[in-house]
Amino acid sequence: MKRILALWGFFWVLTLAVCDTQPLCAQEDPVLEQYVIGHGGTQGGDPTGLVAQLSDKFLGNGSATVLIRFKTKDDASELSLKVRRKVKRKDVTFALLVFRVEVRGYDLADTLVFSQDLDGFTFGDSQSGRWSERLDQLPADIQRIEITFIGNYE
Repeated sequence: MKRILALWGFFWVLTLAVCDTQPLCAQEDPVLEQYVIGHGGTQGGDPTGLVAQLSDKFLGNGSATVLIRFKTKDDASELSLKVRRKVKRKDVTFALLVFRVEVRGYDLADTLVFSQDLDGFTFGDSQSGRWSERLDQLPADIQRIEITFIGNYE
């Protein structure tokens, strides 16, 4: 009798477990790092001539350095992105895998006015490397620009 009750209980637990399963969701791409540069405000002033430079010595808390430069002009904006890693001869580091770099630009009304995904890059295990990209015909009305590095260290 105890075996029948135990078997019956096991059957119900198994049935509840199977019926209560959640659908598997695809994993989101890993964000290595995201940078945001914004300027202006509600004053409506002329943003021409703004130069903003941002640097990070530890991209994704790792061994690569990032330099971002955003510049506004009368008719367009420019964005320069540089990633560099220098590994000493005897140092051991994980590979830096960047699958893509997402660039999004927003105007004063927080409307998306620019969107581009750049190809990724890889610096191998314990390898130095350099990567750069320049976007020079961005809309002049960009008030906020977001740069997101999708990838990881493995």
